[in-house]
Amino acid sequence: MRIKDNNNVAIGERIKSIRLKRNLTQEMLAEKVNLGSAQQISDIERGLCGLSVAKLMDFCRILEIDADYLLFGTVTRDAENPLNKYLSKMTPEQSRCVEELIIAYAKSCNID
Repeated sequence: MRIKDNNNVAIGERIKSIRLKRNLTQEMLAEKVNLGSAQQISDIERGLCGLSVAKLMDFCRILEIDADYLLFGTVTRDAENPLNKYLSKMTPEQSRCVEELIIAYAKSCNID
């Protein structure tokens, strides 16, 4: 008998939610992430088993979501945010400059 792990349950619920939003069946997702069967997807979604880092990356790529969302339930890069269109194309140095500009602007608006 498998025992559910609370972390795996939360991750599984998030995977299921995104899978359904993407109109994917468990069979379709299993094929896309190269798992043997829909049963394995079902086990993951119910928290009966976890994911390796490699599989986590596959799920993120296929479902077009961030690992932060799957692991912690937080969205760090919202695809709907127009700024992310530009930020995603910047080098780390350019991103740091933008961050400094935003911090300076926030301070000028008395936003901490």
